[in-house]
Amino acid sequence: MDIHFQPEHSSALFDLAQFIYQNPHPDDLCQFLATRVCPTGELARVYVGRLDNDGVIRTEAAFGYSLEVDVMNVVTPLELDRPMPDALRNRRVVVGNKEDILQTYRGYLPLDIRSPWVSTAAVPTLGNIAFVFRLQYAIDSKEFAEVYFRIVGALLSFYNFESARAKNRLFDGVKALRKIENSRIQKGTPLTERQELIIELIQSQKTNSQIAHLLGYSESLIRQETIIIYQKLGVSGRRELIEISSTPSTRSKESPNSETTL
Repeated sequence: MDIHFQPEHSSALFDLAQFIYQNPHPDDLCQFLATRVCPTGELARVYVGRLDNDGVIRTEAAFGYSLEVDVMNVVTPLELDRPMPDALRNRRVVVGNKEDILQTYRGYLPLDIRSPWVSTAAVPTLGNIAFVFRLQYAIDSKEFAEVYFRIVGALLSFYNFESARAKNRLFDGVKALRKIENSRIQKGTPLTERQELIIELIQSQKTNSQIAHLLGYSESLIRQETIIIYQKLGVSGRRELIEISSTPSTRSKESPNSETTL
């Protein structure tokens, strides 16, 4: 079998490998696959099922299905004659156009019967996980599609759902702690020397990028400092900050703990 990959196929696989390396959240992975797994650019619906110890495949993640379909609570017995159980039982990629799939798997109906689909690929990966793609284009070469989705499956085997969720729970925890810390910054809290300097530069119409360059800090740090300044002065943003900071006495009035110059 002579398989020739076009540049768009290689590019799609390379992008997928890079994205998996980032260990994204499962929902983000499904969304990425929905928009990028088809080298020709068509959107795909993505369903991910995990085979549990009781021989039942349960939903791990999904993207692109109608809200009327309770896709997250779908259960599929492994012995059922369907593309996904077949892919997991026989550890093989199942691909085919709609008419071929319906003829091979008698009585088969996709999860979302209202959403159009032209072809399907069911791809097994390590960890008893299977990805099912509802595609919007006809498969011209079944042999080529099998090779392509085998590579997709090999790449997806490097993705770990548990560690991805754990990483994102950690990130959510860090965000929550930052939110709590920011909430502790009360209006009237004295400004630091750096924050006073940042205010002066903001008054002179300098952008965060310019301020970062002048002070030798990263732009993200300057952005975080401006947020703290807004909280300390009780303003909603840069424009209001410039208005209330137009005279030296303004900040003194806003900061009861600071010295007042008469």
